[in-house]
Amino acid sequence: MNVSKFYMNGEWQESNEIVTVLNPKDKSYVGKYYATNKTLIPEIITSSKKALDDWANMPIEKRGNIIQKASDILVREYGDEGKETRLKKLIVDEVGKRLPEADIEVIESSDMLGYFANVGSKVLDNKDIQLNEELWPTKRSYIAYEPVGVIGIIQPWNYPLELPLWAIGSALIAGNTVVFKPSEYSTLVGIEIAKIFDEAGLPKGVLNVVTGNGEIGKLIVENKDIDMIAFTGSHKVGKQINIKCAENFKKVNLELSGNDAAIVCSDADLELAANGIVWGAYCNAGQVCVGAKRIFVHEQIYDDFVKTVKEKTEELRLGIDIGPIINENEIIKIESFIRDAVEKGASLVSGGKREDNYIQPTILANINSTMTLMHEELFGPVLPIIKYSTLSEVIQMANDTQYGLGASIWSKDSTKAKTISQKLQVGMVWINDINVAYPEAPWGSIKASGNGISLSTYGIEKYCNIKHVNYETSNDKTRVWWFPY
Repeated sequence: MNVSKFYMNGEWQESNEIVTVLNPKDKSYVGKYYATNKTLIPEIITSSKKALDDWANMPIEKRGNIIQKASDILVREYGDEGKETRLKKLIVDEVGKRLPEADIEVIESSDMLGYFANVGSKVLDNKDIQLNEELWPTKRSYIAYEPVGVIGIIQPWNYPLELPLWAIGSALIAGNTVVFKPSEYSTLVGIEIAKIFDEAGLPKGVLNVVTGNGEIGKLIVENKDIDMIAFTGSHKVGKQINIKCAENFKKVNLELSGNDAAIVCSDADLELAANGIVWGAYCNAGQVCVGAKRIFVHEQIYDDFVKTVKEKTEELRLGIDIGPIINENEIIKIESFIRDAVEKGASLVSGGKREDNYIQPTILANINSTMTLMHEELFGPVLPIIKYSTLSEVIQMANDTQYGLGASIWSKDSTKAKTISQKLQVGMVWINDINVAYPEAPWGSIKASGNGISLSTYGIEKYCNIKHVNYETSNDKTRVWWFPY
């Protein structure tokens, strides 16, 4: 029986521990992989450190060519929209995504890698700084973008291809080397990433892919030769990583939990808003960091909105539109959120029950601030609806959370929507849409959602040390501000 190997210094390696992967839908067999031996982690990181100079000194265009080849391989693995390929089937089988969701993830991942490959030179070329010529007539300055070093990248299972690649692509084009640990719930997809870059011709040691549980991630975070950690995941784990990295002044790029608000204005296109929010709440079975998690609806259209989303929700089919929940612990947690809300006065408008390894898409109304889902991230197919009266009220309620990841605004009045967006304490706002990632635009977070920026030129710069270089153009032997005074 084939067992997937981990990727160490350009070679495929085995170990004495084999892990079996089961489909979250029905616990059927998906595959097996070798878990990386903990004692190998220092050696693996050392291989990335040894590969750093050659990779960092390689012309940016050559690094970009390799990343572009990886992008092209993803286009091949995408095939045709709506048609199953080996990679898309693996995403569906390992983490339970629906085929259309796997479609989106593969093609977006290719687009992102292509973007990094194409803009690398422009972003990373030295940038002249305009100094005050009257004060400094003979001085010249520029900014140099240099790699941070060895980057430890730890990414989650809910976007098992896209989230790792937007971190890995940014880090690689900037000249860093990478030690990547995929989630233990999406390890087989993580191994596919190593295969893609191996086929693209990435030199040995530039990307290592290690497998295993959180203990492996901890060893990466704590290793002295790791110069930066890029982590997407829970607020709790991200906070621990931040503290540990701060002890050694290690850079971090953290995107953590979210509790995104969707604000439906009185003038919203009801059909558009309902369609968008139903998808935003339930895509990937609600296991999305920027999903619609708190839906604020103006009192004038509240009843109509609830009726409309109820109709659309009850048309959704488990196993076709709605995928399974990733594991039993998450199912129990989602059930506890629903139970807590109902016990505190919420109305169960639709769904709310477990069916095997699925949670029915659920609508909750009459939400109040005492309920857990208003303050903690709910990672499941639950759509809580809250009534509001005024814009000032809804802005206050939307901001009444420790998190600051994303938000959506639904209104026909673009001026009003933009005004609301300026008052929301989040890293991203979508107007009349939700949860769309563009490689050209920053994906960012604030507050307890982290300090992360991914994608765009800003995301590439996150993986750089920015150095100011100043030089003198005159032949003077002294400066007027030197001794003697």
